[in-house]
Amino acid sequence: MVPIDAPTNSSTSSDLLSLVRQHDADAWRRFVQIYAPLIYAWCRDAKVNATDAGDITQEVFAKVFTAIDGFRHDRPGDTLRGWLRVICRHRLADHYRSRGQVATGGSEAKQRLTNVPMPVEEEDPSTIISQRKALVRRAAELVRNEFEARTWQAFWLVTVEDRSTDDVAVQLGISTGAVRQAKYIVLRRLRDELSGEFDQ
Repeated sequence: MVPIDAPTNSSTSSDLLSLVRQHDADAWRRFVQIYAPLIYAWCRDAKVNATDAGDITQEVFAKVFTAIDGFRHDRPGDTLRGWLRVICRHRLADHYRSRGQVATGGSEAKQRLTNVPMPVEEEDPSTIISQRKALVRRAAELVRNEFEARTWQAFWLVTVEDRSTDDVAVQLGISTGAVRQAKYIVLRRLRDELSGEFDQ
């Protein structure tokens, strides 16, 4: 059996959320890379222009930096994405309130406030699934270089391309056990990277 290598990055012993709570610089960079596009998209969906959307995204991360210890993931349905969405919604409401003070009549500001994205529990399930898939893709790109090429290929073929374990084993010249092991260790690493997103 050809061995499947474990991740080469020594910082993988702790999940990303734990490292972000410790204000680890590399973890914070990865965290922003994973979640910033999602927050920015929420802002744009709320009809915020590109410049203001970038500013609000930064404001969300500034709040996260000071409040991350307050995030809890101990109840069913608690997700980091949902918590970020609530923070983003508050920042969007602040944004529209500040714009409403100078808007004529105030009706435009009121209308915009009613269009601010609602908390995660009111989202369409298909939207949640789509957003989670995007988070997983971004996290996967960040951890890909931590694995030997054949390990990543085995994981990708089985998990993303939905190929059978037997077919992948033959293609890569490794055992079916090695293919299952590759899938397991990469998924475990992704779970660490997205530790606040999915159920424990």
